[in-house]
Amino acid sequence: MATKYDIPEAMFAKVKGLDAFRARRLANQAVDLARMVAPKGYLAVGENGMASRLEPYFGRGYFGIRWVDQYAWFQEHGAQPFTMSNLQGKTIPMWLKDPTGIERTRNPKAKTRVRPDGVVEVLIFRRAAKKGQRKVVTTKYGNKRIVPASYPGAPGRIALREARHPHTSPGKAAGAISSPNVGVRWRNPGLNGRHFMQHGIEVAGSQYGVVIQSIVAKHPSGQEELIA
Repeated sequence: MATKYDIPEAMFAKVKGLDAFRARRLANQAVDLARMVAPKGYLAVGENGMASRLEPYFGRGYFGIRWVDQYAWFQEHGAQPFTMSNLQGKTIPMWLKDPTGIERTRNPKAKTRVRPDGVVEVLIFRRAAKKGQRKVVTTKYGNKRIVPASYPGAPGRIALREARHPHTSPGKAAGAISSPNVGVRWRNPGLNGRHFMQHGIEVAGSQYGVVIQSIVAKHPSGQEELIA
């Protein structure tokens, strides 16, 4: 299993008797196929995204894909939700969707970008407080209260709950907090694996008529993790 210090850097299929020449062709095809279905929704126009930096990875008996950006692994394989404790005390740049132009009106000098789907985003900055930090706020009635500051893990707003009967999701309790709205600040909701690289490898193998024995992820340490 990968750790934050040993995130896989490549994924490849093992094919018995595969020569290096065919392996190269298969790897190039796998990269082309993976790029076609790779996540692109959050890439601004004019930027080179993760998919453009995928590289063919091959040799005698194997072919696959290598990536430059570590986050490519999490987009491929998925990630569990977690509280971003490492952000304590840091100022974080964030791209915020601004379809109505409100953020641009508030800060005309803010950097903007347009996603391929046409959504305009504005670059803002948020500071994550240190754990346990508190602040004084003034209510609309003029009263002052001491409340938790916005530190990772601090109680936050619950944006969505499960509907009441009969519209409650199967297996959920009516009124329960809906995932990923856990009511905790600086909480990463995790990612569902897109498996675009595995798709590229499997389809390339099928197109060239090779029998894939297994698909593994390779860690920088040399460890191999079985994928399929």
